[in-house]
Amino acid sequence: MNITNKEPDILLEVPAQVYYLPAIGHFAKAIFTKHPYFEKCSEDVLYFLELIIYESAANVIKHAYPEGVVGKLKVKIWLDSKKVILNVIDFGKGFDPHHLPEPDPTSPTEGGMGVFLIKKIAKKFSYFFSQEENGNVLHLEIEI
Repeated sequence: MNITNKEPDILLEVPAQVYYLPAIGHFAKAIFTKHPYFEKCSEDVLYFLELIIYESAANVIKHAYPEGVVGKLKVKIWLDSKKVILNVIDFGKGFDPHHLPEPDPTSPTEGGMGVFLIKKIAKKFSYFFSQEENGNVLHLEIEI
């Protein structure tokens, strides 16, 4: 059975507005440092999981919805024996993450690094429109 066919172990749903971003960051930090599932994970893995949630949420808030439109942002997390599966879902305009220009990590600028970092960290990375969600899904799998 595909683990994502069951209810997620952790679910967060908030309006996709910039003032929720700190709360999303605190949510991620609390989950990844306090949940018993993560107690044997290295600090690096926990940091990367936090970073992925934060960067994904920031991208949705900044790019998914037209200015003045308050959309939704969902984060679904499944805890498997050897990996964490994350789906970050929005209901705005989609994009193709494979056609983003590759940033220069030696000369970082504001913006453009989020998807690059996420793709480097995640073992499995995909982005697609989901009929079931009726929205765009960033699907990531991270080995722990």
